[in-house]
Amino acid sequence: MEKKQRKRTVKPLKKIGRSYPEEVKRKVVGEIQSGFHSHRTAAKLYGMSRNTVNDWVVQYSLLNLDSLNSQEEFMTKSTESSTIRHLHRQVIELQKALEKSQLKVDSLETMIKVSEEELKIKIRKKPGAKQSRE
Repeated sequence: MEKKQRKRTVKPLKKIGRSYPEEVKRKVVGEIQSGFHSHRTAAKLYGMSRNTVNDWVVQYSLLNLDSLNSQEEFMTKSTESSTIRHLHRQVIELQKALEKSQLKVDSLETMIKVSEEELKIKIRKKPGAKQSRE
């Protein structure tokens, strides 16, 4: 006895006006992208043209790319933002270090000046003076 293979069909999906609802489009595209159906099989299964299914796949693939690009832009912006904050903190720390070293230089120069005046000796070298050989 031969058994006839029955084609599995799904009740054709209802349109709203001239188009299908978003949920239907996403469902069909999701099934195709997951490998559950091919474009042709999904079109036959749901009773619609292959061109419609192909258009949906392209449309939702592009939307996914757009969302990925926007996520990358967000990540880049957040990374840039954190980098900017880090660099700003680093600039502030460097400014404080520069101010501290400038105070140290000023205090050492004052100490040398006071020592030269009180001890009556020259501590600073003359510019261009030759060093002695030892």
